[in-house]
Amino acid sequence: MPIAQLTENEMNAQGVVSLPTRPNGDYSSGGEALSASALKERFDRLPRYIAARLNAVIAALNADPADGEGAIAGMILTGLFPGENDGHTLSDLFTDIRNGDLAGYLSVGGRSLSEGLARKEETFLATPFSGDALTVADRTEYWCGTITELSLSLPASPASTFCCALVFDTPEGNGSASIDYPEGIRWSGDDIVDGEFLLFGERHYTVFLWYDGAWEATVRGVDL
Repeated sequence: MPIAQLTENEMNAQGVVSLPTRPNGDYSSGGEALSASALKERFDRLPRYIAARLNAVIAALNADPADGEGAIAGMILTGLFPGENDGHTLSDLFTDIRNGDLAGYLSVGGRSLSEGLARKEETFLATPFSGDALTVADRTEYWCGTITELSLSLPASPASTFCCALVFDTPEGNGSASIDYPEGIRWSGDDIVDGEFLLFGERHYTVFLWYDGAWEATVRGVDL
């Protein structure tokens, strides 16, 4: 829940809006017959209300972000998903970071990466591949082992839902492996330099490639 400002209605309800000229006088003289303690309670009510609200904010600042709405992070809206998830907070973001669930925050070529990965998990056929020239097929994941050279070709008329993946390792030493691919692929992810995918030594690569009117590819590379 986001942090709310004090409203005029709240301050009027808790504060002293007006008092008679003689608040402790009797009713016949226009007073309210207020005792000293009752008068003090009226003047104390708004400061105490403000103090309680302030203490709630301080408690939220000191809370663990994992506490969700009990922490300040659970009160700050991110605005990352307007109209789709307006209540998304920093606490939600921290939880997704902790769980490694960030694909929903990434968009490549106007398409959510999480949607593409979900489609991959549901429909891909995993197949071993050995060789140095590969023409990729739709909905296929190629396990290439350790490569030193790979020439990648793309189908001429891909479907608008075309997607595939390549998984491979590189041997020791930068420059020990190379990959050749057609122009026009828009690359994102790890080991992308000036829009080009470069291979480094002793790395495990997963490449997710798809077509949605243009060829897109995202790369995950980790050290072996």
